[in-house]
Amino acid sequence: MTGRDPLGLSRVSSIITDYLLTGIITTTDRARYYSFYCWALWHIENEEKPSKYQIFVDEFRKREAAMALATIANNPATSPVGVEATRMEFDRGSEKREFNCDFRVLPSNPLGGYGQYYSGSLYELGLTYRPEDGIDRVTSGTAEILAGLFHTSIDKTPYIKNKCFKNRHLSLNDLQKAKTFLTLDALSEPFAKEERQKLREIFLGLNEKMSHDRTILRRNTLSQILYIIFEYERYDIHPNSKEIDWYIVYPTYYYGILRTKNDKSIPYKCPEIFSICRSLWRQYCLQQFLSQAIEILLFSVLQLVGNESSGLTIDEIISNLLQPDFFSNLKELTGKPCSKPHELLERLGIDNLPNEALSLKLQKTYAYYHPISEAQVLNLEKSSPESLASISILILALLYGKWRGIKQDVGFAYVANHAGSELWAGIILPYLDSWLEKETSWDASFRTILETFILDQHDRIMYEKRRLDSCWLHRTEGRILKDQDYEPAWRSSRHINSVKILSDLGFLEISTDGLISITSDGKKILKGIE
Repeated sequence: MTGRDPLGLSRVSSIITDYLLTGIITTTDRARYYSFYCWALWHIENEEKPSKYQIFVDEFRKREAAMALATIANNPATSPVGVEATRMEFDRGSEKREFNCDFRVLPSNPLGGYGQYYSGSLYELGLTYRPEDGIDRVTSGTAEILAGLFHTSIDKTPYIKNKCFKNRHLSLNDLQKAKTFLTLDALSEPFAKEERQKLREIFLGLNEKMSHDRTILRRNTLSQILYIIFEYERYDIHPNSKEIDWYIVYPTYYYGILRTKNDKSIPYKCPEIFSICRSLWRQYCLQQFLSQAIEILLFSVLQLVGNESSGLTIDEIISNLLQPDFFSNLKELTGKPCSKPHELLERLGIDNLPNEALSLKLQKTYAYYHPISEAQVLNLEKSSPESLASISILILALLYGKWRGIKQDVGFAYVANHAGSELWAGIILPYLDSWLEKETSWDASFRTILETFILDQHDRIMYEKRRLDSCWLHRTEGRILKDQDYEPAWRSSRHINSVKILSDLGFLEISTDGLISITSDGKKILKGIE
């Protein structure tokens, strides 16, 4: 993410998602990895007691390779971490009837999926720690219990009984006997029932005093996902896993509706127990809409300066953006001319500094299915720099009206206390107060936005990263030149990862065509929380 975030807009998104889904990130989507990696650390410590880091790495590599091979042997359609390298070794081993277990599943990382993806998540969940020797170990209590339960699931296999984990190779016969127990997909099996239950307790904070904010919010986020899917099912709707954010995140959290098959909205009534959680997720959505608006403008600037070998001045950029397409597109969207910023605000029902009553009214007015809501405007097919700029400006105006007057909001207050100087609504929206003034021109408005939120912000982020690939444009003698392409990006809400983990835990089912349903166990969890 650090390499493809020219304006640092992912930082506020991460502040929110790290708080709400501690221990689940964009690359951790299988629940059994959490128990397998705890077991691997625990087992190596008990069996080998490595005195040197390299010994630990060598032993870890063989165990992870065996698990990955077992996963593919059990179900070729399942993709463990390092599936490409593993499949190559699996194909070779199938011919020889013996499998190499001394390879890196991820060539770039000596500790494979643990080092690349899962180590931080296990640490955040309090399952691991790192002493002075640099060798990760499991913490006492929950992590040791989880490791022991994984071991119980596999201890009767030849892999354990014959100590195959000490060897560089694994026979076809031993792999076939171990695959059902070592695979990532084993949590639904009866022998893994206690292991699965312990993972449920960890992710949902069950049997804890629930005193830690992050534990409570992770539990409430995962539970609210279950609740929303349960609500959809009441209307015979099954969210598609390929469109998770546009079923669960933006419609429900931000707009307060359930999407229907006929594009009509059903109000989403958020249970009180999830209200704080939802407020924080609304701020995540707000940050994504702001990010889209600012990055669309960045994209427009890159389009313009990329066509000129000597670049453009900021005056030339503004002149190119304020072409007829900009004004005609705003008129088409709002129904009336918008020759100045205050006219655009007036078209949206904003003629004074928004107070809370007006912002709440506008949030209801420009709901999900409104033709010029943020969601609908971002679906418009526009390609010219000036038409894209009009979309960016309209989104900013909508967000200004909907949020400038909001004062009593838990999520807004949390971001205000943690975002610092990063770009977020509390910093960006006050700049738009000048749009209320009748003398403010589009030229002046664009100058402020381009200089403050794109050029200066880009340079600040670039210098912080100290990386050449973090530079998308540069300024030389008053001219702006393009260095590389960039297109606006939606940040991951981690909901698809959460849904996959909930599926592994037996709370959800995902059909072969991606449709999501809640299980009887998922419904029981909801009853327990209510």
